Amino acid sequence: MIDTRRSFLTLVGLAPVALLAAGRVSAAEPTACYDPNKLPLRQKSRRRANDYVEQSSDPAKHCSLCSFFTAAAPGCGTCTILGGPVNAGAVCSSFAVKAKA
Repeated sequence: MIDTRRSFLTLVGLAPVALLAAGRVSAAEPTACYDPNKLPLRQKSRRRANDYVEQSSDPAKHCSLCSFFTAAAPGCGTCTILGGPVNAGAVCSSFAVKAKA
């Protein structure tokens, strides 16, 4: 229990900062398009073999810009190389830029 007014005011004053920090952490996480634990072994092996990572470090190189990617739900899609669902912001070693129409 909070025993002084000063402790209470300090706690109330820090609450907005904590909420902002929590919002930033969740915004940085990739969109959950699938449950990695439920992927078949074949897809898990393809991801390892192609160095798949959930969040690309290069803004010009990610799944939504790849010719093997087909968009589905916002932030999600499928990859013909990996044979299953992927996050649009992910990347792998088989990345190939989509041809301009």
